[in-house]
Amino acid sequence: MSTPLRILIVDFREDDVGLLVRELQACGYDPAYEVVETYAAMKEAIVNHSWDVVISKYALPFFNARSALSLCREINQDLPFMIIADSTDEYTAAQAMTPAANDYFLKAYLTRLVPAVKRELQEAEERRKRRDAEEALVRSEHRYKRLVAAVTDYIYTVKIENGQVSSTSHGPGCVTVTGYTPEEYHDNQHLWYQMILEDDRQRVMEHAGALLSGMDVPSIEHRIIHKDDSIRWVKNTIVPRHNELGSLVGYDGLISDITERKQAETSLRLQSAALEAAANAIVITDHTGDIIWVNPAFTLLTGYCQEEVVHQNLRFLKSGKHDDGFYRHLWETINSGMVWHGETTNRHKSGYYYLEEQTITPVMDERGKICHFVAVKQNITERKLAEKALLENIQMSREMEIAKRIQLSLLPAFPPKLFGVQCASRCVPATHVGGDYYDFFHHSENSIDMVIADVSGHSVGAALIMAETRSALRVQVNAANSTTTILSALNDLLFEDLSKAELFISMFYIKYNSLKRQLTYSNAGHNPPLLFRPSEMSFTELDAEGLILGVQRDVDFEEKNVQLYVGDLLVLYTDGIVEARNATGDFFGRERLCTVLADKHNDAPETVVNAVLEEIACFTGTTVFQDDISLVILKTV
Repeated sequence: MSTPLRILIVDFREDDVGLLVRELQACGYDPAYEVVETYAAMKEAIVNHSWDVVISKYALPFFNARSALSLCREINQDLPFMIIADSTDEYTAAQAMTPAANDYFLKAYLTRLVPAVKRELQEAEERRKRRDAEEALVRSEHRYKRLVAAVTDYIYTVKIENGQVSSTSHGPGCVTVTGYTPEEYHDNQHLWYQMILEDDRQRVMEHAGALLSGMDVPSIEHRIIHKDDSIRWVKNTIVPRHNELGSLVGYDGLISDITERKQAETSLRLQSAALEAAANAIVITDHTGDIIWVNPAFTLLTGYCQEEVVHQNLRFLKSGKHDDGFYRHLWETINSGMVWHGETTNRHKSGYYYLEEQTITPVMDERGKICHFVAVKQNITERKLAEKALLENIQMSREMEIAKRIQLSLLPAFPPKLFGVQCASRCVPATHVGGDYYDFFHHSENSIDMVIADVSGHSVGAALIMAETRSALRVQVNAANSTTTILSALNDLLFEDLSKAELFISMFYIKYNSLKRQLTYSNAGHNPPLLFRPSEMSFTELDAEGLILGVQRDVDFEEKNVQLYVGDLLVLYTDGIVEARNATGDFFGRERLCTVLADKHNDAPETVVNAVLEEIACFTGTTVFQDDISLVILKTV
């Protein structure tokens, strides 16, 4: 039977290829070949296919034999490479070219081809076997080194003479465990005890003393200082040796490095302590949901202690607030190996419902199957209530802001235009809405009514009463003439509503004729307005007898008159101005208000208003005041 032979032929003519194939067939080979003519084609053929031999012509039209040989050695150094030359000169050149080729011969002597192929195939196979053996040896040495490095135990021997240690010897494994060689232990018989950590040395010495006294001693675990100064944990297991008289003549020991185990135990203790001390409830169950362990926080959350719940399924906490689809999705999630996070309503041991946020994480065994679940639970009932309250407060704040805009829109948008008068006004509510109110009622180009009022408190109720007062007052202004009549009628109209709401209103009402500069006024318990006369640089309080509105029915109000002059400054205000407090509790007071008014009396009323508010903000350290502030300033010109 013919022997298969895979040949890569480099740049041979068709008749030369036929000559090679016939020569090989004649000698019992069944050649399968491919012919390549370029460097790229040769590289692709060697990389992608397996060949037994490469045969190349020396003279190549597209690249040279040296390049072909280098490419062959670069990719497969064991692949036999032979060069065939057409002439003697080429043959000589081929022989001189490089020793890297396996053989060279002339085309005229192809009878050398088959023996050369047999020889090179055999040598290539031997090279491969030798290299495989070398690689196997390297791998074996590597495995041995890893095995030695992984060994954490070694044996030592101790000889006893006259009840005392006479010599010790340590096995080769001592280097891995302690860092010291057997020779170092031989040279220093006390080295082992010197290595023992000082905190453990007394305990180890007592253990050795008990052994020397003839007692059976258990294994002992203690720490040593490694040669690299690291601290290692070791376990020392001792097997005593006795002579025929029963006397102790020595013992053999096994030293095991248990550092990793001790570190794992420490880590486990820390983790266990952390789980026990965790603020969130933690539950560990088997793969069916039966409880294995809970921490103390679980008891605080559910009311059940560990003894009551171990081996029970977590379903006993169900509240009935979730349908089957909820729990089906939960189990499908965790049984697929995914983490489930969500909120559930459960039932406390006492019977009440609570809302919890929980995360359930599957735990896999070494085969990748779910063996446990770990659930972390947190009571979020109070948080949810707080979130709900916050949302309600946000909604309320929005509604109050709208109410504030509506209330401020009820106040005059612009001061009145009246012959011989400049006027300015401002209202600053303490909260979103307040109980302060002022208004102007323009009867003619020379006549105007002015009012300022303060409903007790600064709540929504005060704002509603203020709105009602505004409506009632506008009716009375058109139906009555005198200030006393207006206040009396208003008191009777509002008395019942004010009594039910347990509120009251202070109000100051003015009628002013700009031609006569005549001011008529009545007071229903309000702060007396200030009249500043620049000619005298003095202030006068305008006051009149009268109870606040809503205290009793049928109240009589006093009406007074005063003459104004050019440059006079009339200031109507609510008590939020004089009762504004600073950080130490001091009041802003009437005196500070008068100082600002006197300093700014030559300015326009709008400027005076701004100056008063700025001074209050500076005094209190804030622009958010504890009480509503309203201010109306009228200046005669």
